[in-house]
Amino acid sequence: MTNHMGHPLDVRLRERFGDEADWPEATGLIAPYLRIVIDALGPGDAVTFLTAVRHALEEEESRAGTIHLGFGAHLWARLEAVSWGNSLAKTSAWEAALTMHRLAVLAPEPGLGAHVDCALRACLALRVPAAG
Repeated sequence: MTNHMGHPLDVRLRERFGDEADWPEATGLIAPYLRIVIDALGPGDAVTFLTAVRHALEEEESRAGTIHLGFGAHLWARLEAVSWGNSLAKTSAWEAALTMHRLAVLAPEPGLGAHVDCALRACLALRVPAAG
């Protein structure tokens, strides 16, 4: 496994899940895709995108047990609402989100939302550097 422990995301993941050796299996699988989102989009666009991911997850959860189009459709609707547009970076983030969702379905604990929350905190920390 490649060591990315200097990445701002990993700081937040360690705060939430402890040392990498203790991470739930899903965290080890999802973390590289979150890094793709943050690195491809930069912290500003990553916050917009990850917020849409979080809302899509909430929508999917609220509609559980009913007929609906699923996470991808909910995410697409959220991104259209913010005039997301298209670029290679945004396409990479989209594919990463779909893959993270599939992984989270296969290894549901602790849930994709917990990972997205860590990524959002990492992005916000990147956008607002520590004083000093």
